[in-house]
Amino acid sequence: MLMLGAAAGGCAEQSVGGPSGSTAKHTKSHREPEDKPDSRVVEDDDDHTVLELSDGRQVSLRFTRRGLEAQHRHASDEAWSARKTVYETGAEPCQGIRAKAYRDTVWLAAGFGKYCRDGEEPQEVIAAVATGDLSSWTTDPTKNNMVWPKARIRDGGARVDFVDRSFWGTTTLTWRKGSGFAKAATEYKPIHPWFVGRWRATDGSQQLSIHQVEPGRWARVVIETRTGPRCKGSAIVTGSNQHDLSMSNFKLEQGTRTVNCPLDELKYDFDVKSSDGPLRLRKIGNHPKTVLTYERAG
Repeated sequence: MLMLGAAAGGCAEQSVGGPSGSTAKHTKSHREPEDKPDSRVVEDDDDHTVLELSDGRQVSLRFTRRGLEAQHRHASDEAWSARKTVYETGAEPCQGIRAKAYRDTVWLAAGFGKYCRDGEEPQEVIAAVATGDLSSWTTDPTKNNMVWPKARIRDGGARVDFVDRSFWGTTTLTWRKGSGFAKAATEYKPIHPWFVGRWRATDGSQQLSIHQVEPGRWARVVIETRTGPRCKGSAIVTGSNQHDLSMSNFKLEQGTRTVNCPLDELKYDFDVKSSDGPLRLRKIGNHPKTVLTYERAG
């Protein structure tokens, strides 16, 4: 599925590290020049979309019991071509097919999933591109993590970027004429620099090392006990602003689980108010409570 942007909490790093499970790299494609779509929608409802290209040709896209099918014709008074299966699935379709074109390059995104039309998130979202005589479609072959990506056309129609901006970063799935779809790449948002560094709990119980985002990777925290039973592990950390940092996907690396190692990811977060700290571990809720306080140690 091309669901670029589903909820992050509880997903393993591998599953969200890139929609195709790839090793992601930084991408700057969103800064490059774009070509504006020049197609127009002739018909559109929940199950069917017809586009008219700039040269007068039309493309019909329709949900069926077998998935998604396409047809094309050279003019409105000519017969449609035979139906072509773009994507085959037994899952129920979502509402609407998102499709546009630039010159002779047509792209689409469509979703499928149980109860999708009742408001549930799609479980499969596919991206597909056709070009030239429109007789064949190239479809992203993997089930990804993109939810309704924005398509960006570049290089005169020779490249289409399906882009999703989410809470934790930007994922780009690129199609190129002649080579098809590449592996998706994710550029993660950096955490605020106030959090980065080594922190030691004032009660001496544990030490934190918080590492900034690296290309294609999440920011991480390493938690290590300094007293009591040995516990050392790491987790993903993400921040919605400069003051709060959330943790997820803790992985125990040494020792055994003990008090505050790991933390309950849904009940706690980290807080810092200045570059010098202190850093606080808080139990979140209507009345946040400080559980541990850390001083910068390096």
